[in-house]
Amino acid sequence: MKAKIYVLLFLFTLPIITIAQSNYYYYYKGERKNLTLDKKHLNINVLQSFQKSSIENQNAKLSSLENDFSDQEKILKIEYQTEFNDNAFFKKLDELRNQSNIKNVSLYFKRNNTTSIGTSDIFYIKLKSINDFNALQTISNQKNVTIIHQNKFMPLWYKLKLNPNSTKTSIELSNEFYETDLFQDVDPAFMFNFEDSCSNDDDFGSLWGLNNDSNPDIDINICDAWTITEGNGINVAVLDQGVFKTHDDLSSNISSLSYDTQSGSSPSIFTSGRDHGTHVSGTIAAVKDNDLQVVGVAPQSEIMSISHTLSITPDISEELADGINWAWQNGADVINNSWGDQGGSFYGQLHSSVLENAIINAMTNGRNGNGTLVVFASGNQSPAIDYPASFHNDILCVGAITSSGSRSPFSGHGNELDVVAPGSNILSTIPNQNTASWNGTSMAAPHVTGIIALILSVNPDLALQDVSNIIESTAQKVGGYSYVNNPNRTNGTWHEQMGYGLVDAFSAVQMAINYNNQSHFITGPTQLTPGYRAFYSMNSYPNATNYVWSIPTGCHYHYCWGITQGQGTNVLGIKAGNTGIQDITCTIYNGSTIIGSQYITVNVQNPYGGGGGGGNGDPCGGIETIDNLILPPEPCDDIGLSNGTSESIYFKKVVIYNLLGQVVLETKKKEQANISHLSSGIYIVKAELSNNEIITKKIYKNN
Repeated sequence: MKAKIYVLLFLFTLPIITIAQSNYYYYYKGERKNLTLDKKHLNINVLQSFQKSSIENQNAKLSSLENDFSDQEKILKIEYQTEFNDNAFFKKLDELRNQSNIKNVSLYFKRNNTTSIGTSDIFYIKLKSINDFNALQTISNQKNVTIIHQNKFMPLWYKLKLNPNSTKTSIELSNEFYETDLFQDVDPAFMFNFEDSCSNDDDFGSLWGLNNDSNPDIDINICDAWTITEGNGINVAVLDQGVFKTHDDLSSNISSLSYDTQSGSSPSIFTSGRDHGTHVSGTIAAVKDNDLQVVGVAPQSEIMSISHTLSITPDISEELADGINWAWQNGADVINNSWGDQGGSFYGQLHSSVLENAIINAMTNGRNGNGTLVVFASGNQSPAIDYPASFHNDILCVGAITSSGSRSPFSGHGNELDVVAPGSNILSTIPNQNTASWNGTSMAAPHVTGIIALILSVNPDLALQDVSNIIESTAQKVGGYSYVNNPNRTNGTWHEQMGYGLVDAFSAVQMAINYNNQSHFITGPTQLTPGYRAFYSMNSYPNATNYVWSIPTGCHYHYCWGITQGQGTNVLGIKAGNTGIQDITCTIYNGSTIIGSQYITVNVQNPYGGGGGGGNGDPCGGIETIDNLILPPEPCDDIGLSNGTSESIYFKKVVIYNLLGQVVLETKKKEQANISHLSSGIYIVKAELSNNEIITKKIYKNN
């Protein structure tokens, strides 16, 4: 046994950087459980004389983990803006340990993709026998650890504390104690959050839009979303009346970049009495877990304040346009616009081309060509929808609901409405360190803006249309409204008072993680409308590595493949000419932008004859009317190919995955792949054909 202890002591006297870069783990019921080191967060035990400025000027935020001073010290949590690489992280550890007012530095860990959990300078040891206390004392002295006390209810358990300036962490030392084989059990004292609330902010219980205790099904599911992301690294522009930047619940999330549209210069301007932009900003990004007031939807995102009084000026259209252009050109990922023309109630519907051009510029050129998201409130002049929210389909137009799930009486609605969000009795920040509850679609829009920040934080390369698709297709069908299919709405069922429904932060973030617009799919989900059959070609064009093409008739095609929806129709992002013994051109779209076309010769032997028979001589039997998508086992028999040969093609196997990578359906040879039992949403279809070709397709299933 002594030899074993000697070896362990030798191993753990290696330089700290060697240990830190090894795999982390802890022991539970005698089994070793692996951990992932979180290199963005640390806990520090500091003396009362510690100055926060010594840390906060190093790209870090500090928050208190306990209010009570013990032995003249307290614990602070450090959150760095970006995650360090290994060398930089361990160098930072050494720097902190060398500060005179810092007694100890402790680590955070993750398991899989969950929220990280902190440790402190405390851990626990369980003796095998009450007679083993001397062994505990001996090992504690050797490892520079202090025994604090014996648990009064479980006398075999002891609380231990690292001595100041320890070069080891509690988790390393608890492992060392266990690996001596002298003790029965150990506990590294993870700092669990067992509160009912997923935020310690004082007024979190009043934020029904985030967590609705009275109607649990009527909120945006933020607590689950926060287990994945809090929006780190995303820049949110708020084009509004300016932001009270020194608000204690906002200040650490205010970007250094800001702009005033009326002076045409930076920084933005806040004028006393104009509280609107501060309220909007709090809903988006008020600081989380600072034991203070409220919290925003994306509490690690940054607010870029872009100010305008929103009062009448001769140049108001150009000034607001300048604000939008400045935002996307300076790195805004999303722009919140909680303003509009009051449903045209003052002027009727008038328009500004200069303002519209700026919005289109942002949606087209922002985020390095992926498109800055532009969010507008639908307006408070029900039923009218405000302008400019109503002018372009790519704008996310947001209406408001109450805490019971019904449309807020004032909320604008109609054909342009995309989704709804909490908008009645919304508590948020206002100037001079205060909060207030307000009503309006102005309060609903920032909920959606915050969710967009969460989405982009987990998948920053998503195109604008992808983000919109995710927001819309994951919305919750609340309020008892009759949501129905709409030919102009391709992301699920829709209602003119609710759009696609109440936004869902958790489902949206989950979908975003696995949503890949760089695959062999067209941008966005493919809409499979009931009443049409899906067909696949036998060959993919050799240069078509990033796009899916389609020809809209029967089975007579060679190099294009996709979904048939009737002759002459567009197939979501792809337009094709009629087929037959002729040349055709497939026009390739990325979103709404034409990015090229491919001239293809389709040389079938007998375009309207041959095996299979069926409607109008089509060898596939015409377009089959179905209630749900069914991938038939034999989409086409005896297809005429360009080389003059003929062969029968069928599906050997079809596997359908959800966006979490889970198999939801798998067929055998010539068995139909019927997805009627699946809920609406996006799925990945992978099919193996009898000629051994593998084809993959992203589809969207309606209700």
